[in-house]
Amino acid sequence: MQRGERAALTSTAPLTPAAYLGLRREAAGMSIRTVASMLARNADEVATALDLIHALETPGNTARQPETLEALRSIFAFDPDVYRQLATEPAARHPRICRGCGCSQWDPCASDEHGACAWATDSACTVCLPDTTPVECCQ
Repeated sequence: MQRGERAALTSTAPLTPAAYLGLRREAAGMSIRTVASMLARNADEVATALDLIHALETPGNTARQPETLEALRSIFAFDPDVYRQLATEPAARHPRICRGCGCSQWDPCASDEHGACAWATDSACTVCLPDTTPVECCQ
């Protein structure tokens, strides 16, 4: 499913930390294997890194160590504070997050052509739904 198609499917279910990481990784254009290769210090650690990323992108699992989030953030863009909020706060206190790419007002998409994204719908940004008139700026 493409980002725009995923974003157009408005979901009322709270976004999980696992889904957020997956959306941000995919928005960066990276596979799980690519991230694992970059996370591992050597070839012997790639399998362990693959297991870790698969686990972190499985609903119900969350990172236990802040260092894990920082290591992943050095590979692809996401906001560890948004991740922690999704993991610890009730759904009513979750930030607004695009269901196509995982951006939020704290980490909006940006393109050279259009600058920072805006909200196209309650659950999608203008990068994921480019032919939609913005309803509100992400920033």
